[in-house]
Amino acid sequence: MDPTPEQADAIATYGDGLDMVLQAGAGCGKSSTLKMIARSDPRRRMTYVAYNRSIAADASRSFPSNVLCKTGHGLAFDQRYAARLGRPRQTAHQAAQALDVRSILGVIGATPAISTDLGLPKAMTSKIIMRSALDTVARFCHSADPEITPRHVPQYDGLTKKEPRAQLVALVLPVARAAWEDLRRDDSVLNLSHDHYLKLWALSSPVLATDVVLLDEAQDTNDVLSAVLLAQEHAQRIAVGDSAQQIYSWRGANDALQKFTRELGAPELTLSQSFRFGPAIAEQANLWLRVIDAPLRLTGYAPCTSTVGQVDNPDAILCRTNAGAMGIVMEALAAGRKTALVGGGGDIKRLAWAAEALQSGQPTDHPEFMGFPSWDALCEYAEEEDGSLRVLVKLINEHGTSRIVEAADGLCSEQQAELVVSTAHKAKGREWPAVRIHSDFRAPKPHPETGLVILPREEGRLAYVAVTRAREVLDATALAWAHTVTAVSG
Repeated sequence: MDPTPEQADAIATYGDGLDMVLQAGAGCGKSSTLKMIARSDPRRRMTYVAYNRSIAADASRSFPSNVLCKTGHGLAFDQRYAARLGRPRQTAHQAAQALDVRSILGVIGATPAISTDLGLPKAMTSKIIMRSALDTVARFCHSADPEITPRHVPQYDGLTKKEPRAQLVALVLPVARAAWEDLRRDDSVLNLSHDHYLKLWALSSPVLATDVVLLDEAQDTNDVLSAVLLAQEHAQRIAVGDSAQQIYSWRGANDALQKFTRELGAPELTLSQSFRFGPAIAEQANLWLRVIDAPLRLTGYAPCTSTVGQVDNPDAILCRTNAGAMGIVMEALAAGRKTALVGGGGDIKRLAWAAEALQSGQPTDHPEFMGFPSWDALCEYAEEEDGSLRVLVKLINEHGTSRIVEAADGLCSEQQAELVVSTAHKAKGREWPAVRIHSDFRAPKPHPETGLVILPREEGRLAYVAVTRAREVLDATALAWAHTVTAVSG
């Protein structure tokens, strides 16, 4: 297939030896463009940095032999980490005992507790402090920062006042720093994760044996990896992605496309001809691109017939939240449909088990629930503060945790499924013939003083990702409120 004019422009810019940013809309052939670039210059060593292992494996089979295809973790991996990665799962309670959290905090005897008048759980047990410390280390590992600081300590639902936040940081920070010092040792008592060794590699200032770096899905690249690739001054660096699909900032990812443009002065080119869907779905995509003020606009592929309207039997239903996905799964299974959940039922089961712990009066280290001293406190917060959490609580109260776990165990594989359910986040990079958007993509409420309907920009980007997963038929009825948005934030 001959390159489009936009692809030819990208190949020519590469040939000029320039660092480059390539903004490629949904379905616009970014992978084929990178392969064209690689084939145009077979004498140079290239390193293609993929978003995940499956993409890297596919790329290894289709890119020319002069290209090494790896994830960031694949570049960082050293065989000496294998034994620690292969250890049995370590709970937060076991980690707290192994690291001796009480000793770190100078506590003798009873587990440290913080009074509830500060808004924290009745007992900040060593298990919960350890869970918070491990989350802190994870956030540090995603960053380009050289040391752990208070800003790496997460905020949890239920811990909303400044005083409790300060108390939490005071408890968690020394444990997180002790945990990181332990993880740096080959004989660590804590289990090593892939993000841990990636950070260790980044801190060593690695130099890649390559002439060209091709960074894929650059809009959702963690700062730790971006910093390593930006530092490869001996190589030509090309970042490819779609800034409008940046949906993982909540877990530490940032838009490396902007970093490459800003820090390298790299020219920015575009791929706007989508080959995934026709003009009707492209129009829906462009609606959301306008909402979020993105400069890119997509052109639908004319030979591809696509429609927008009601879909009674979609191949996939895409949800905004885990709670929404859980509700659809339970409805579908109750109706006797063979149902698959992208990513499996593990997240749902862990939520149910965490709820069960709170209902029995035990604290939980689940990140969505650990800020609450009791199930009643969680229910009260959900009713007053958070819509998605309210749906989750309602499902658990109506169905019970046992039925939810049974539903998760009743899921089938995607190959066997009549219906695939996914959150929009986990649908990224996927596509189906017929897609319905679930109603948990709720319209933002008008501002009480100005009347403006303000949408967080990342929510708009998530809607754009969702509508561009359909190839043939899209039911975007749940997103009809897009026309009411008057401003975006963030």
